[in-house]
Amino acid sequence: MKVFLSWSGERSRRVAECLKSWLQDVIQEIDPWVSTQDIAKGGRGINEITHELASTDFGIVCITPENEASKWINFEAGSLAKQFKIAHVVPFLIDMKIADLAGPLAQFQATVGDSRDDVRKLIGDMNKASTGRAVAEDRLDRAFARSWPELEINLQDIRSTSPNEGVRHSVKRSEAEMLEEVLLLVRNQEYRQADMDGNATEVEEKLSRSRRISEEEFILLSFAKIGWRVLRSTWESSVVNITARHSEGASASLSRDFIERVAKSLDRPVVVVGESGVVIIRSASRFS
Repeated sequence: MKVFLSWSGERSRRVAECLKSWLQDVIQEIDPWVSTQDIAKGGRGINEITHELASTDFGIVCITPENEASKWINFEAGSLAKQFKIAHVVPFLIDMKIADLAGPLAQFQATVGDSRDDVRKLIGDMNKASTGRAVAEDRLDRAFARSWPELEINLQDIRSTSPNEGVRHSVKRSEAEMLEEVLLLVRNQEYRQADMDGNATEVEEKLSRSRRISEEEFILLSFAKIGWRVLRSTWESSVVNITARHSEGASASLSRDFIERVAKSLDRPVVVVGESGVVIIRSASRFS
């Protein structure tokens, strides 16, 4: 069973990476995914990663007091909820109580990270949700009892880092990483919507019909994240033409890194124009 580990900020990242290694010690069939370690593993492209995560069944969102209000963490939790059953999206709390959750995150059944009973229940829920053969409860109890002390010590070490220090030294997600995860989540929904029981040709035809929709959603989300509104997008001669505007008007600009990452994610050159038709920025004509 594949598990998506979501994070935002230094302490949240450390929790996600800690859970990635620990979960497999308890349930060997679990295959956790976290962006810091897996999004560029072996130089694989976003499409291949998406294929691998198409069968993801569970999402864990690592929440700390300093990232609870993060727009990114709430966006990712919402995207996971659309893709999975809400019961399979779990906020994992560090230095927080369940009563502390507010906003969209409050709709989920959370797990308190320093509660042995809470974490054991989470492991049990993951075991039941497994698409493979579930581990017998007595074996799961023994595996959890052996592994819990290690997780407890690691989480205590993470909690010992003050929230203020975590903010000062937070690992900010680059535009590149955010864009890749937006596309990954959108594409995952695309693959789940296709009837994977059909033959390869039928599946590819369905994916081809839905891919344009998911790419348009990706463009809208990506530009919206940096304050731009996409008015329309068209594909002409393998080039994506995007008409967009910013609330600040003509004085606003788009970064070179942003447009190149959009082009790379879409796997085709991109041209952005304003409402007047004047080109704002264009990506390189070719990219690796």
